Amino acid sequence: MEWDDDTLRRFREGTPEVLADVYRAHAEPLARLLKAAAWRGAFTRLRNAMELENTLLETFARAFEPRTRAAYNGTRPYAHFLMGIARNVLLEQSRERELVGRDEAFEGLTESSSEEGGLDALLEDREVEALLAAFKGGLSREEHRLFELRFGEGLPQEEAATALGLTRIQVRRREFGLKSRLLGFLQSKGYLEDLETQGWSFFKRRGAR
Repeated sequence: MEWDDDTLRRFREGTPEVLADVYRAHAEPLARLLKAAAWRGAFTRLRNAMELENTLLETFARAFEPRTRAAYNGTRPYAHFLMGIARNVLLEQSRERELVGRDEAFEGLTESSSEEGGLDALLEDREVEALLAAFKGGLSREEHRLFELRFGEGLPQEEAATALGLTRIQVRRREFGLKSRLLGFLQSKGYLEDLETQGWSFFKRRGAR
């Protein structure tokens, strides 16, 4: 695929036809590169067809995000650019799998014992309800929708991803960012000071009471 000035401009603008052309030109070659890497011993889980497809789709989802499109200069081979993104996706997936046993979503905030008081108890406090409302008021439309889907309606990540038009990994990244910001916000108001973020969940600090 040739990256002339007009193609690069339309790519950065997110023109659907150009994005489709880029995908058609690079999806199969990227899949072959990933499979070759898997059989050489790197990220061997990609020998599974579904794992490979998920990684491929996530790579292009990130590559086609506005900020990433703007970062491509049209000079560097796009295949190399994609492989850099794919490598980051795979590394994130690996870290995610290491932490999956500790992934307790938003309910992780309630790990404090009932005697010490966790989020469930705090939510009964009108002051905390007001704080949560203030926090949500500062969220973008997409963040607010994600917050309500995951923490208000309790939808699984897969269903929230479908509702938002995102991948599950994208939802996990955004969810972790929301939880970290919420924890920092509540701690700045004097709540949940004995908790910290670790991986995708919240945990009591070692030695905290």
